[in-house]
Amino acid sequence: MNATSGGTSRLTYGLATVPAPLATDRPAHIDIVVSNSGTEAVLCKQILVEIPTGDLAQDLVPAGHRVVPTVEPGDQWTTDEIESGVLLTLPQDEMAAFTAGGTPLTVRPASGESVSLTTHGLLLRLKDFKANGLAGTALLRVRETVSVDNGQTWETNQVILPLAKYPPAEALTADVVGDLVLREADANGNPGSTPVTLLAPGQKAVLTWTAPSDADCDIYFDGRHAGPLNGQDKWRFPVTGLTRDTHFHVRVTLKRSGDTITHHLSTAVAVAEPVFEQLTVTGDLTVGKDMNVTGAVGATGDITTDARFLDPQGTPLRGKLA
Repeated sequence: MNATSGGTSRLTYGLATVPAPLATDRPAHIDIVVSNSGTEAVLCKQILVEIPTGDLAQDLVPAGHRVVPTVEPGDQWTTDEIESGVLLTLPQDEMAAFTAGGTPLTVRPASGESVSLTTHGLLLRLKDFKANGLAGTALLRVRETVSVDNGQTWETNQVILPLAKYPPAEALTADVVGDLVLREADANGNPGSTPVTLLAPGQKAVLTWTAPSDADCDIYFDGRHAGPLNGQDKWRFPVTGLTRDTHFHVRVTLKRSGDTITHHLSTAVAVAEPVFEQLTVTGDLTVGKDMNVTGAVGATGDITTDARFLDPQGTPLRGKLA
């Protein structure tokens, strides 16, 4: 048996965004939290989320853009975009059980099917998309297929989650600019998920950060300047050939309403077996292992040793006569 209700649901849905509020024509991240705030245990077969796509004020995702959904707990649920703007979230078993607040749960579905027990709620994440360019309110429609009588009857309920988009704030906040990280590069030169703080000699890496696509970005490192870079949705800069510990500085510049806004980012990486073109030490220098010198060694003071200096034939070397 299926029944449909217009604006109520058995489960409770919460909505959070980054940035908050959403900015038009900017990268967006949305979290939808699902839990049971009622007094009855709820079985759930599926949760369907419809996201309005297009280029109107009431749309959220620009036409032709995909949304990448993820779900937690990932061992109990799966989610996928089955068509443009339509996300289907299913339990790994035939159904899942959301416990009622403050009451123990005993689930005996009439069908005898297995059940995933969701005790901490469900987190549906929508990421890697950009809100469209018009301010307005988009309506996310959530349809749940649930049962409150151990699966003897099922009902489909709908709840609407309004989501407002505003013109971008006239500032470069941490929500919009930041996250400067050096990452390992794969065989194709793409950044991996692992940040790197120590590079091997000759190792390739990619510098990544977050900034609006209409920003200008200048990169300064190791006495070099790259940029201005512009027109990127995902900001990346390949790094190769570093021979010593290096500090990276990224200057992000954005023009808004005739004003220029600047934000500065920095990070650093160490390099194993660094190479220095010239090194001056004004204090003591202690070398714990062998030191190989391919050029001349000059000293304005005495050179002392616990052992002997030997030439290649093993003959002790003597200092230059005055």
